[in-house]
Amino acid sequence: MKRRQFVAAGLALSALPAWAAPERFARGLLWRVTKKGIATGHVYGTIHVPDPRLAELPPPVRSAFDGARSLMVEFLPDAYTKERFAEAAMFQDRQTLEQTIGAEDFERALRELRPLGLSREFVNKLKPWGVLLNLRAAQAAPEPALDAQLLDLARARRVPLHPMEGVEEQIFTFDELAMASQVALLRHSLAHREEILALAQRTVDAYLARDLAAIWRLRESYVARHPEIAEHQAALTKRVVLDRSVVMAFRMQRQLRLGGSFVALGALHLYGEQGVLALLDADGYRATRIY
Repeated sequence: MKRRQFVAAGLALSALPAWAAPERFARGLLWRVTKKGIATGHVYGTIHVPDPRLAELPPPVRSAFDGARSLMVEFLPDAYTKERFAEAAMFQDRQTLEQTIGAEDFERALRELRPLGLSREFVNKLKPWGVLLNLRAAQAAPEPALDAQLLDLARARRVPLHPMEGVEEQIFTFDELAMASQVALLRHSLAHREEILALAQRTVDAYLARDLAAIWRLRESYVARHPEIAEHQAALTKRVVLDRSVVMAFRMQRQLRLGGSFVALGALHLYGEQGVLALLDADGYRATRIY
């Protein structure tokens, strides 16, 4: 089976929060992180989508990054991890996507994924979460996402690179989500495609305004309009955002302690009392917004 342009889209934009969060760390994408006896580091909230308006890093971000001695990101893709992620997103037995979601939704998924050039046979072996990740990729612009820009710059400067997660951890986040939730979220995404794309556009607008609280509110409002997915979305949000924020806040400290580190992760992980900035604060770090 030929695997053409399968996109392991990563984790960050898949979660739509479904609860009210406190207004802490509500605005700002770039934060100076300090602790007594440790050199200054920076934490930058990215958005994992290509968009023409994100073609260049903002000057304050580029300035902070140019002075960094290391770059830490959520995940470092390579040939093996891409292949492993694609493999994990597929049924390994006789089960098929069409059997799982029904013929009508399967045909709809085929139409939406057509821009990726995936064969019917390939799509039919994808698990629902594999389809969900690729639905966004099918509508992506050609510009490189912010994460890719940072990786390119770091490699050009030969800055040491460090991941916060391995590929098996990323796979586990989705693969252990209950199949009922995978199916419900995929069917909803297929049935409300235009509305979700419009939400994604408004999310980028809020990101460009550096308004983390607005990003959360957009998603809360969306789930409130579609209560049938609230339970499933809450389960996904816990796995993709909240649980991972705890792990990230712990693991980034090994780089922050060395000083001069630049940490880039999805902006949703910054916001609120359960975000990485609040968790770092609880461990004695001070986060100061600079952009």
